[in-house]
Amino acid sequence: MEFYEAVKALARTAYDHCYGFTEEPELKEGWQSDAFAKLTQLQFYADRAVAAAASAAYSAAWSWGQYGVHDAPDDPSFHERQQRFDEAELEMLLLMRQSLSIPEADLALPPPGYSYPGNQGGDEGSDDES
Repeated sequence: MEFYEAVKALARTAYDHCYGFTEEPELKEGWQSDAFAKLTQLQFYADRAVAAAASAAYSAAWSWGQYGVHDAPDDPSFHERQQRFDEAELEMLLLMRQSLSIPEADLALPPPGYSYPGNQGGDEGSDDES
């Protein structure tokens, strides 16, 4: 849980930096240190799949902030990096829940707060092509 919170904070820092919610044009030295320390601890205890997913989520959040342009939310790379993090975070969350044997870890269902892209309107099988 500590790593999950730390990687979410890392992503929030990246988001704030790229949106210009921070005054400094550069991220502070060591901005990633807390999340990295917690990743290292998680990798010691987690199974291989969770450790790999956690590493991918950390890397996505880190690169989002590290390579993001300060105060440039319209930069296409901002949205690409955000999407990369969102996907990595979801994968990590699902694997963590599955590893902990949480019943709702059914990979066919999105966890609370998420929705999968695609047709969610229940129009499957509709012959109406207007």
